[in-house]
Amino acid sequence: MMKHWVRTVCENPVWGDQDRSSNAMEGINRIIQLIENSDVHLLRTEELEQICDHLVDTVDLEELSELMWRAATSTGFQNFAIFVLHQGQGSSFKSRICTSFHDEWIARYIQSNYQYVDPVMSKASISDDWFLYSDLAGTAPAVECFWRDAEKHRIGRNGVCFPMTRSDGTRVAVSFTTLNTNTAVEEAVRLNGYDLRFIAESAVDAFCYAASDSSLENDTLTVDELRFLHVLATSADPEEALKITPSFGSNKSLQVSIRKKLSVDTVYQAVAIAASRNWFNTLPYDTKEILKTFNTLSGVESTDHQLSSKYYEGSALQQSQPQYSGFSEEIGLECENDSND
Repeated sequence: MMKHWVRTVCENPVWGDQDRSSNAMEGINRIIQLIENSDVHLLRTEELEQICDHLVDTVDLEELSELMWRAATSTGFQNFAIFVLHQGQGSSFKSRICTSFHDEWIARYIQSNYQYVDPVMSKASISDDWFLYSDLAGTAPAVECFWRDAEKHRIGRNGVCFPMTRSDGTRVAVSFTTLNTNTAVEEAVRLNGYDLRFIAESAVDAFCYAASDSSLENDTLTVDELRFLHVLATSADPEEALKITPSFGSNKSLQVSIRKKLSVDTVYQAVAIAASRNWFNTLPYDTKEILKTFNTLSGVESTDHQLSSKYYEGSALQQSQPQYSGFSEEIGLECENDSND
């Protein structure tokens, strides 16, 4: 990305007429060698360098789409697509596809469930390396029907795809397509393949940031709402659990509030969101979750009180609540109060 900057900074001192000390020239030449032998990516054109510079900084999906369309058209392609193939552990996306395909084709693609037929999607789901569309195996009737329909909607059947897997297991692919011949695609990849790979990696980084549905604030769901979802998640019969009015609030009011806050249609979708974001791990202990291994023996309550006081001596719980002796039902309430603070 720094090709033109390197040229400006380094070539003038090296090839210019100005006198330089031997130490200065040695230092400048060393800088040039370090850059040439480093992982700094030098793109073919200044336009591609500008696109990459903006991709690194973008946090907006519309800007990302515009940059990727420029990258596609400046390298011999007509359309691009960034699409999520698999969401990693704990990841969530508010948008799973960013593309320049026109609305008519997108509607047709969804209506016909082409994601289960599209050979690019199938190959990208299992491939760890980039591939040309011409390398796709199989000429099943359903696949041929898909390609003919795509061409009817002015979507090319030739292109290149870059699948990649991120550290959290999220798998995303970037494709560039064209109505041009496969020979034209091979020439475009020969000239720009290295740059397109780098652009694809930058685009995936930007997309995963801009499209991620980041976790909501801890107090978005109340403890009662989160506990309600936890009951559904752990119930052997969720349908029956929905009919029971929980002791910590009105069933109906909890559902309405949860669906509104998380913008979901059902509480089961809310359960999936809470589980994927590990929200259940933040729940305070409930009295029903505390197991006493034996009942307090008659006549030893004072001993139990002494042991409990000694165990918690100096702890924040003992200092802030000296009246507590051992576990009681009020501890669960205290946890809730702490979490709300």
